[in-house]
Amino acid sequence: MEKLTAKQTKWIRALHMLSACLWGGGALSLVLLHCLFVPSSGEALYGRDICLKLVDQYVVTAGALGCLLTGFIFAWKSSWGFFKFKWIITKWIVNIIFILFGFTCFMPWLDHMSELSGNTGALALQTPEYLRSQLLNEISAFAVFGCLLFLIWVSVFKPWGKTSFGTQK
Repeated sequence: MEKLTAKQTKWIRALHMLSACLWGGGALSLVLLHCLFVPSSGEALYGRDICLKLVDQYVVTAGALGCLLTGFIFAWKSSWGFFKFKWIITKWIVNIIFILFGFTCFMPWLDHMSELSGNTGALALQTPEYLRSQLLNEISAFAVFGCLLFLIWVSVFKPWGKTSFGTQK
């Protein structure tokens, strides 16, 4: 297998870090929009919901997919491998779960929220379906941001050693 050159490794690492910044910054933005922005009208509620949706679709999704792609390149073209280290396996599992959760749950909740607030304005805040989607979205935004902090810790401290796959030749 042909390894990455030093220059290629730096470019992939830079793209990986940029992707992580997009993902983390987008996730923090979602948390802050939920915590700090209290809509005072139906238009403001719809505007906030559209902002949440756009940040998730374009910033968070780009960051998560960028991390997945650059992580794949690192695993494939470097000595780190896909399954040699427990901390790398942890990052794979969390990244894939986040992406699947985002597409199957988080995005549909945001779509539902923006559809309801767009159609009914502030009255959406009185419907159980809107409030349920909003609550699940808020809890998920906090959980995702917390897990991203965990992934940063794992990436920096590499707390777990090699797997039995990593010791075999």
